[in-house]
Amino acid sequence: MNAYHQHTETVTIAAAAAISGSFLLYGYRIAAVVDPATWTAADISFEIDASGSGTFVKVVDNAGALVKITGVSTTVSEYHFPPDIGSVLVGERAQIVSTNTASEADINQDAARTIIVVLAPLTAGD
Repeated sequence: MNAYHQHTETVTIAAAAAISGSFLLYGYRIAAVVDPATWTAADISFEIDASGSGTFVKVVDNAGALVKITGVSTTVSEYHFPPDIGSVLVGERAQIVSTNTASEADINQDAARTIIVVLAPLTAGD
C-alpha cells in the first residue's frame, strides 16, 4: 500500500489583486502549482506564515533571491514545479503571489484567477 498522500488546495487571486487567499500546510510542502489558462503575464512567487501569527513573508533562497516560477503561460494551463529548494516551502500557511518578472514587485491579475496547489507530505510515510 502506498502511504504517500498528496492533496490539493484551491486558492483564488481576486480581480485587481496579486496575492491569493492563504492555505494550510501543516506538515506538507508545496510540490507543484497549476495556473489557469487565463493567467495575466507574471511569475509566481510565494509567501509563508511560518508561525501561524498571520504575518506572511516573501520566500527567498539562501542568496536572498526571490523564489519564483518563471515562464508561466498566459494561454494554457500548466503544471509547474517550484524551484528545487528542498523544504523551504514549508510553514503553517502559505499564499501564491503574482509577481512582475522584471521588478519582482507584486502585479495584479486582470480578473479572478483560480490556482491549484499540490501539497506533498514532508516525509514519504505521511
